[in-house]
Amino acid sequence: MCETEDKNKTPQAGQAPSEDDTFYLTWGKETLKNNINLSNDILKQIITLSSALLGVSIIYDKIVSNELIRIIVLLLFLLSLVISLLGVLPYEKTVSINSPSQIKEFKRKALKHKRIYLWISGAGLTFGFSLIIAELIIKLITK
Repeated sequence: MCETEDKNKTPQAGQAPSEDDTFYLTWGKETLKNNINLSNDILKQIITLSSALLGVSIIYDKIVSNELIRIIVLLLFLLSLVISLLGVLPYEKTVSINSPSQIKEFKRKALKHKRIYLWISGAGLTFGFSLIIAELIIKLITK
């Protein structure tokens, strides 16, 4: 391996990091700090989307004509809405603000908690959409 390639991979001990290294280290720290806020923002968007889709699915009977599929779709959109509402709620746990290790563990668990709600609510939306699209395709094929 060439000596210049070694220098580009990791900063040498005792040397100041390059401008690129500093940029990416700062960016990485900011990304980690913003993950919980980003998860909350996505959950809020899922709340809006689930509410709209639930309302439209209730009002317009012709979107899904099969009653069983319609009920399943409504339940999936409702599940997505409820789960995303629960996910937006603050993660609560007692933590000492004087202990960096406890704060780090709290933030790690809070992010994991938010992501679980995010994946479940996203899956509800995806499966609901999939059923609607599947029924529409079947209607087109059988016409």
